[in-house]
Amino acid sequence: MNDSCSEFEFIQGIVEEISNFKLNCTPLFVARYPVGINCRVKTILSNIESNDGHIIGIYGPSGIGKTTIAKAIFNRICDQFDGFCYLENLRERSGTNAGVIELQEILLLEILRDTNLKVGNKSRGINMIKERLSFMRILLVLDDVDKWIQIENLLGRCDWFASGSKIIITTRDKHLVATLGKRCSTYEVKGLDQDEALELLSMHAFQSNKPKEDYLELANRVIKYAKGLPLALVIMGADLNGRTKHQWRSAVDKYKRIPNEEVQKILEISYKGLDEIEKDIFLDIACFFKGFFKEYVMDILNACDLHPIYGIQKLFDKCLITVDQYDRLLMHDLLQQMGRDIIRQESPRIPGERSRLWCYEDVHKVLTQNTGSEKIRGIMICSSEPSKMEVEPKCFEKMKNLKFLMVSNVDIYGGLKYLPNELRVLDWSGFSLSSLPSNFDPQKLIALNMPESRVILGKLFKRIQCKNLTYMNFNSNQYIRKLPDLSSATPNIKKLDLRDCRRLVNVPDSVGYLDKLESWDLWNCIELQILPSCIVMKSLKYLNLIYCKRFKRFPHIPQEMENLKYLNVGRTAIRELPPSIGNLTGLERLEIGSNFYTCHLPSSIYKLQQLRNLILYGNVKFPKDVGIKRQATACNSYGGFSKYYFPKLNFLKKLTSCFTHSETCLISGSKDLNLQESIIRFNRLNWLQIWDSKFLKKIPKLPESIRQVDARNCISLNSESLRKLILQFGRNLGLSPNMKCSCVKHKGLMDSHSHRNLSNQIDCSSRVSLSKFITIEDEYFPTLDTYLVDFRERYDIEVPGKKIPNWINHQSIESSISFWVGPEFPSIALCVAIHLIPLKDSYANNDKYGSIRDDIIDFVCEIHIFTNSHKQGHMVRTQCYEMKCDHLWFHGEPHSQLQRDFGDLMQGDRNHVEISCKIDHWVSRNGKYAPVIARMGVHVECVCPPQNSVIIQHNSQNVADDTELPAPLLSQNVDDDAELLAPLLSQNGSHTDSDEGGPSSSSSP
Repeated sequence: MNDSCSEFEFIQGIVEEISNFKLNCTPLFVARYPVGINCRVKTILSNIESNDGHIIGIYGPSGIGKTTIAKAIFNRICDQFDGFCYLENLRERSGTNAGVIELQEILLLEILRDTNLKVGNKSRGINMIKERLSFMRILLVLDDVDKWIQIENLLGRCDWFASGSKIIITTRDKHLVATLGKRCSTYEVKGLDQDEALELLSMHAFQSNKPKEDYLELANRVIKYAKGLPLALVIMGADLNGRTKHQWRSAVDKYKRIPNEEVQKILEISYKGLDEIEKDIFLDIACFFKGFFKEYVMDILNACDLHPIYGIQKLFDKCLITVDQYDRLLMHDLLQQMGRDIIRQESPRIPGERSRLWCYEDVHKVLTQNTGSEKIRGIMICSSEPSKMEVEPKCFEKMKNLKFLMVSNVDIYGGLKYLPNELRVLDWSGFSLSSLPSNFDPQKLIALNMPESRVILGKLFKRIQCKNLTYMNFNSNQYIRKLPDLSSATPNIKKLDLRDCRRLVNVPDSVGYLDKLESWDLWNCIELQILPSCIVMKSLKYLNLIYCKRFKRFPHIPQEMENLKYLNVGRTAIRELPPSIGNLTGLERLEIGSNFYTCHLPSSIYKLQQLRNLILYGNVKFPKDVGIKRQATACNSYGGFSKYYFPKLNFLKKLTSCFTHSETCLISGSKDLNLQESIIRFNRLNWLQIWDSKFLKKIPKLPESIRQVDARNCISLNSESLRKLILQFGRNLGLSPNMKCSCVKHKGLMDSHSHRNLSNQIDCSSRVSLSKFITIEDEYFPTLDTYLVDFRERYDIEVPGKKIPNWINHQSIESSISFWVGPEFPSIALCVAIHLIPLKDSYANNDKYGSIRDDIIDFVCEIHIFTNSHKQGHMVRTQCYEMKCDHLWFHGEPHSQLQRDFGDLMQGDRNHVEISCKIDHWVSRNGKYAPVIARMGVHVECVCPPQNSVIIQHNSQNVADDTELPAPLLSQNVDDDAELLAPLLSQNGSHTDSDEGGPSSSSSP
């Protein structure tokens, strides 16, 4: 003890040091209910332990839980360090020199516990921190950082940390952590999943880990609104605590229109950090362009002088937007709502004084009352139901600065005499007039999208020149017979969509010289006969002419076009391709051929060395001038064939005399078809697709590599080949037909539903028009790359049939089924019976084949798999096109895939599995039939508990009055091989209602 220090002072110093130490060791408060925190902390800690780097950057949008996670990590590991400190709210506290100095002193105090240290000024503080702490193993959390200078003011160049030190930074700015380079590992905080969100909401609203049963539907509405954002769930849960159901409903409806103020305040933080141009970009995306392709939006915003290359990246770095795998711009619903509320606040009472309008009621008021103004930058008029709106012919005249006009599902009538020349986007589906206003001169127009309109292009482009026009969509326009000279009117066009323009006949030669054109779609232009005699389109990547059934002559290609990746001339009248086809040196996917004509290919076809996917329709003849010896060698070995002809080919759809040893085969519409036994030599074949062959009776033994067989509408397939096919399908999955379910002591038969009963199950709400169906499906193949990718491994069979095989050990007459499995998820085989049911009794089938309907049905079927009541599940989706009879779809999921998807959700030795199936959307070409899920089955190695009787929930709507059934879960066992061999078809080859079959309708892009 120093002589100058009294005993009291000495003791007092010890007491203060102990008190400071205890205070420093007090855990931080994390959250009242830390739902979902532990698993995220565990992931980050494993990263910390395995990484030698000093800095860990945790980033994500406002309210996602970054701070909560950082506190939990801090509490978990702080005692492992020589010193530790948690500095919160750096963004708010670093605004002044005094604030920075205070943070520096707190950092030194927390770690060194010396109350006498004063830094004096900011620069001195940086050096003091480095000098005093560089020899210590420290843990430091810097919470809510939004600028690099905030880190620099505390840690200098971040290059002095002692071995084992860890610096955790939370931020909304992804780019900020990226600037730290290799020293920094990053972790993106994702939103809560469905189960976590429900638990967090329930804890705050009900003080229980699940909602009251009669509140479940309302709780799910809140969860859907919050989209996994913990901040919103906490605030809304507390707000709804103790409220009645009527109050819940009212509150949720209000949330959708006006966001919660507390949530809004937090979400606006990142927005307020943007400059004015970046704010404009954010608001344009929030109001109009969420879900659009990034390139499309950038082209439009660039024409508005908003510098989107930098601006959109800034929004991405600030976690205000995300970009999906297809390069579409996405935004959390609450951020979108926040942006839209900012616009609403511009003029709460007078919509015409706002900069952007998207709400139908607001737009209706402005247009019908003609109360627009120059402040309006964009308008989106979209109705959930088809509607009509009568407007003044000059209702847009006051909106001189209007840049975006988007109309959908609304028939605006009353004439139109004015459109602003400042428009960059004119997107008007179903435009009912034959021309645009005569005074409209849109020199700055980037996108002209008018599908299903009556605009006559020749008349339009005789009057106006759109030199900047980049995107043009006139699909389903039945008033276009000849395309105008676009090379002078729209020389910079990049995407041209003329799908389903059924009266289009002639495309002039000048169009063949559009050197900026990248995508040209002429699908189903059934009257098209003339294309340019030659095409010189150096930028073209995608050209689609399928179903142009009158088109005979493909253009000459005088120069190399290395950018064209996709060419589809299938189902056309082309009988030969020109030798210049060899100039398509970059082609990766080619579809060609017809059911009515033989198509001859030139020897230059072999110059397509980049070809990966080759899809052939009908009879396509390959050249024979390559030498008999070499051709024979090619036919005897897939490897030799692909190496000599197309070295990158891994996807072939058709069998011909030469193209035999492929990975994928398709035969379509052949009347006299017989597959040879030699198909077993196709040792890389994984997909066999045969459509509309009424005379195909047998599928021989297929190679072990087979994964998918699609024999759609092939009604004459015999029972023996189908039996073997299904057994092979089971073997590939490791499933024995002899597996039994102990839940059932006796066998029950599931009689057929009558059409009268199944007609009650038709879901008319999911019925859509053909154009809508195409639009929906386009979302699943949004980019050129989705047409070029190789298909993932999946097990599917699709064949005509009505009944599920008896040996499948779990069956249901409902569209869902449940069972129990062990600690790991085993392989499963699903079977779904899809029947085509007449929409009216008068449409009952009278076809001589007994199964082909006088209709063509397209639909999408979805299977959802859930375990242990978790909302998070696995979804299988398949597109079924041109179906004409009842079918069975078999789908297999291997153990490895299911264990990856559900391994973390399995609980103990017994786990409950529920599988449901639904028709997501469908179209009837002739309006006579509808697809219905008649029954489903699952074959699986289960651990279902024994029952004394069959357990089935009876549903009288699904079963004929005289049918006696025990329930929805019907487990059946194979007693002997005789049952397994039960015939699928009658002896004469026509289809019957017997119990075998197999399915898959995994459609390709």
